[in-house]
Amino acid sequence: MYLKKLRQRVHDRSRPPLAIVPITLPSPEIVEIVGFAGGEAVMLDAEHGTIDPETMRSMLVHAQSAGTAAVYRPRSFNAAECRQALDAGAAGIHVSHVDTADEARAVVSACRYAPLGDREMSLGRAVDYHLPNYPAYLEQANDSELLVVMIESRRALENIDSIAAVPGIDVLHIGTADLTHSLGYTFGQSGSEAEIQEARLRVLKAAATHDKTAGLPLDEPDKVHIFTEMGFRYFELDPPDYLLQETYSQKLKAIDLLLENTG
Repeated sequence: MYLKKLRQRVHDRSRPPLAIVPITLPSPEIVEIVGFAGGEAVMLDAEHGTIDPETMRSMLVHAQSAGTAAVYRPRSFNAAECRQALDAGAAGIHVSHVDTADEARAVVSACRYAPLGDREMSLGRAVDYHLPNYPAYLEQANDSELLVVMIESRRALENIDSIAAVPGIDVLHIGTADLTHSLGYTFGQSGSEAEIQEARLRVLKAAATHDKTAGLPLDEPDKVHIFTEMGFRYFELDPPDYLLQETYSQKLKAIDLLLENTG
């Protein structure tokens, strides 16, 4: 069996925060590249990408071969889809747009075994297709697999304490772009900074009160120390397609400049 124990990882305050790489492209090879580059965890992002169930399973296999943990982010919350990913060996589930405690409890119900939830039994890849492995897997799964819910709206902020109080949730992850829009601003618009900062502090306070971890996207790595000192311990980095675009844009511009200067 292949349990990466991300749940213990994010709650271990003696270690640095966890940085996870979201992958939106349906490419097992990119999962391997991130793993071989030293990525501790990847997020298979079907919400913003085009990852189907068959490709997801292949990406999980490649994550294992590269020694990286793979968390699955469904297009939207769907209990069967979450269970399918966990049965295929995902190290956790990352659910977008969780606005109420009832929605958070539905995530726990689908993804945790009893007594925390009602996850169904399945003889799948997570137990190496071998029934005798099931008792050991059942004993470890609830303590090992990560559950992340995203705080992305004004309504979620209003309900943050009740969401954070739900047993079985590990990370309250701020979806900065959607939250900015929900608060009445365009993402990146001047004037939104104060409200977003207040939202961060509200999520951090709720997380601390209920022994949860707080997370947010990190598109500026030079600010990681600031957010770490605030208390954030789960960072979502830029996806590879963004980085590829940026890298090739810089290289092509450099070549164009060289050709202009030598022309």
